[in-house]
Amino acid sequence: MLQLKDICKSFGSKTVLDNINEIIYDGEKIGIVGSNGQGKSTLLNIITGKDRADSGEVVSNEKIGFLEQSSAIEFGSLLNKLTDAEFSQEFFKQLKKLGFTKQIEWTLERIKLLSCGERTKIALASVLAINPTMLILDEPTNHLDIEGKAEIVREIQNFAGSVLVVSHDIDLLNQTVFKIWQVKDGKVSEFFGNYDDYKTQIEEKKLEIKRNYDKHKKRVAEIQEDIAQYKHYAGLADARRYKHKADRLGLRYSNGLEADIRSTKLSKRAAHQISRLEQELKKDVETPEKEFEIKYFLNTGDLKAKNIIFAENLTKKFGGNVLFENANFLISSGDKIGIIGANGTGKSTFLDIILGKTDYTGKLFITPSLKIVRLKQDVYDLDEDMTINEMSRQFDGQYRTDFIKNLVSMNIDKKIFDTKIRYLSSGERMRIKLCQIILSDANAIMLDEPTNHLDIENKQYLEKILSGFAGTIFIVSHDIDFLKHTTNRTFEIKDKKIIVK
Repeated sequence: MLQLKDICKSFGSKTVLDNINEIIYDGEKIGIVGSNGQGKSTLLNIITGKDRADSGEVVSNEKIGFLEQSSAIEFGSLLNKLTDAEFSQEFFKQLKKLGFTKQIEWTLERIKLLSCGERTKIALASVLAINPTMLILDEPTNHLDIEGKAEIVREIQNFAGSVLVVSHDIDLLNQTVFKIWQVKDGKVSEFFGNYDDYKTQIEEKKLEIKRNYDKHKKRVAEIQEDIAQYKHYAGLADARRYKHKADRLGLRYSNGLEADIRSTKLSKRAAHQISRLEQELKKDVETPEKEFEIKYFLNTGDLKAKNIIFAENLTKKFGGNVLFENANFLISSGDKIGIIGANGTGKSTFLDIILGKTDYTGKLFITPSLKIVRLKQDVYDLDEDMTINEMSRQFDGQYRTDFIKNLVSMNIDKKIFDTKIRYLSSGERMRIKLCQIILSDANAIMLDEPTNHLDIENKQYLEKILSGFAGTIFIVSHDIDFLKHTTNRTFEIKDKKIIVK
């Protein structure tokens, strides 16, 4: 069992965890969800001891195996552990179960040459090799191919201990967890069931909030109308009282006094009703969340050619290793191409060839007017000492305004615009990079695993952005649902071939 007691954590002026009290019981499988930047990874780091809470404590008797996000994984300590025969035996056993079959030299230099998905499998195998009693996984399916994702699901389902998993992978959550923690506005809310159950409860709650808000708005209108009437009555009563005072001076004292008393009572009654209604106006009612729209300015530029890329017998080798060979294809302006295949088959390398960043054999023609901008998998190449406001000043005039508006539309809180990039989450960094691409003048864009660090809501935003782009798109992704909504052609790299569909 693991218990969180009064956990609080802030970064500068931003409070990400505010007095969190939760218990993870033996054998529980819990999914953690929430928008980027809400504190999900911070919560995991505090539980595992990688980070310290500002206040509160973690009480645990668990042996924790922690799989960090792929970009944060350190492999130096793994290589040191491989000198231990018992750990090494268990590590390679787990690695084989995860479908990693390459025979490689176990050095940092060689590991760095592997794909992100392959490195994730290595990191997970090292976590499982310590025989933990609790698994804590931060976006475990990022960069994994379909079979790799299936193996993660099996590992979680078969794991005897507790599992805490941060993920935006709906399929993973639906198949593995029985409780959801939603991290939002510094708080953790608990929902029973898988992701679909959680989503149903959230939608019901949204409808209830909307109904209560609409009811409140209607009541506010009624109250304001009642207040106006009572003020009118009070005004009439005051006017009568002044008239009665004049009457008393004319010696009509008795009748005037009775009328004065009645007018005073009416005035006081009106004032009391006005005060009561004004107090009712002050009642807080939860406001429905606003629906934001992204303003995008992707530009098809001056591209006039219909056929923009032509390949004949395109072949790529690394030494004696053939990634693909004798590929023939034609790409036209406006094509939306999904590039799929198992980890390590050469998907990112294919993009490098198109960009002219690696050599190849065979013929490849690219029209000179093609302007390509690429979003890489790595979200940690932004200047970490800059703030969003400082970054926005790289743009002029309307572009700067649009950069800020798009970030706000993608639920980046204005409160963090003066926070250094180094303190932002991977999802927040990804959205910054997406906005930079949105404001480019490219007529073709390349996206390498673009949904890895995006929450579900922002993944849907990205789908909208891409659907409005008239230029050519290349997307490397293992997210089949995302590709269905964004592409119309598929290049599958399999068995050393590029299969065009």
